[in-house]
Amino acid sequence: MGGFMQINLNQLRAFYFAARETSVTKAAEILHVTQPAVTMQIKALDAALGLKLFRKYGKRLELTEAGKVLFQYAEKIFGMVEQMEYALKGYMELSRGSLIIGTTRSFARHLMPGLLSRFQESYPGVKVILKEGSSQEIADGLVDFKYDLGIIGRLPNVNRLKAIPYTKEEFCLVTSPQHKFAGKEEVSYEELKNEPIIIREQGSGARYAILSLLRSKGIEPSVLVEAGSVEFIKEYVMKGKGLSFLYRPEIEMEAKMGLLTPLRMHDGPIFVQTDIVLPQDAEPSPSVQAFLRLAEERS
Repeated sequence: MGGFMQINLNQLRAFYFAARETSVTKAAEILHVTQPAVTMQIKALDAALGLKLFRKYGKRLELTEAGKVLFQYAEKIFGMVEQMEYALKGYMELSRGSLIIGTTRSFARHLMPGLLSRFQESYPGVKVILKEGSSQEIADGLVDFKYDLGIIGRLPNVNRLKAIPYTKEEFCLVTSPQHKFAGKEEVSYEELKNEPIIIREQGSGARYAILSLLRSKGIEPSVLVEAGSVEFIKEYVMKGKGLSFLYRPEIEMEAKMGLLTPLRMHDGPIFVQTDIVLPQDAEPSPSVQAFLRLAEERS
């Protein structure tokens, strides 16, 4: 058995263009090098293979039998290189590719549609995949590179992630229309001390923000239920089982129908900071960079 043959791609490229154009001069023009440089590469390839690849008739080059075999393979190789460059150019120019975004269920319904429609108008060739989970689930998924980026409620610790402040989203205190607070113009935090409160599950950015806010006001809430489903929380509040703090767009329909009553807090509206989160050390892809530019325009 002979030794493993290694072919230098620069030499092969010089051979390929000289064979395709049947001219060292034209090959040199295509490769933006001198004619002697092309001739030298071809001679080096001849020597490496121990074969003569060209015969010369006057100024015209003709392939030997070995040269013809090598040219067939070189044609396939550089055809694939051209396809690869075309495909990668599509990713760079955002005419193709995909973008996987993780976000919470509430933000997927109310925050993302406008942003995603603008992105897809600008980059219709990029397929956007939206995946939902709690803020913590999205953060954990980004560390494992399950998503390209996330839009979540701010969390206290996002190790190995880069967080970019995005928008502040309004949350409000919500009761049933029959609750004693329902007729009040505004409610103080002091009045919440003995009220049963229904909150989001562990890992929710909104949960962290609301509990932090209440504790900053000296309130240790009487937590009745923790739930991952906003629909469940709304149903529980409608039945008069307790109060909750919910994302304002999430309860607009029920408020119009008179099923839930959003209330003003004495100290003013409640805003939860949202962040765009990315893996800390990963170089953002062209599609992520384009999304960040659009998001920056909106924030």
